[in-house]
Amino acid sequence: MKEKLLELFKQRTPREKVMLVAAGLILAFMVIYPVLVEPTQEAFARQSEELQSLSNAYSKTPMVLQRYATLQARRNELEKFYSEINVSEDPLAYLENLLRDVAKAKPGEYTANARQGSSRGEKYITKSFNASFQSDSMANVANFLKALTTGSQPMLLSSISLERRGGGETLYVQFEVSGFEAINK
Repeated sequence: MKEKLLELFKQRTPREKVMLVAAGLILAFMVIYPVLVEPTQEAFARQSEELQSLSNAYSKTPMVLQRYATLQARRNELEKFYSEINVSEDPLAYLENLLRDVAKAKPGEYTANARQGSSRGEKYITKSFNASFQSDSMANVANFLKALTTGSQPMLLSSISLERRGGGETLYVQFEVSGFEAINK
């Protein structure tokens, strides 16, 4: 069969020979390209993408590690802070004691309404309150705010509104505050 093909090829004119060789090369290219070249190009493209991804990760890793270390240090600082304070008392009872004893608000002149709380990690629950009271003394209000935020069971003050009433002699204080309570008391 090889000999027959070779004889047929020799019988052709030079122009036909060139056309047959060209057709053979085109056919070989059409077979070889999808089998060898395309997978190689795809492999190089895939490796290039992986290299780019690794390069991006490598350049961002120090920043991510620094941010993680900062957040971890902050978390440890907060854990230490709250482990040293008393969060076993009910925040509402603590808030009412501060209103009575430090702000010197009389019963009926203050309110503290609990709102929906939320979990903060595995150890604490945050309870939020809307509260208000009346006072005749700015010193009592200042002492109350200091005790509220730095006292034995610190609370987070998220908003406050001060309003003078009754000819400017009575100060009406409205605020929103969040307190922490330990899950396992």
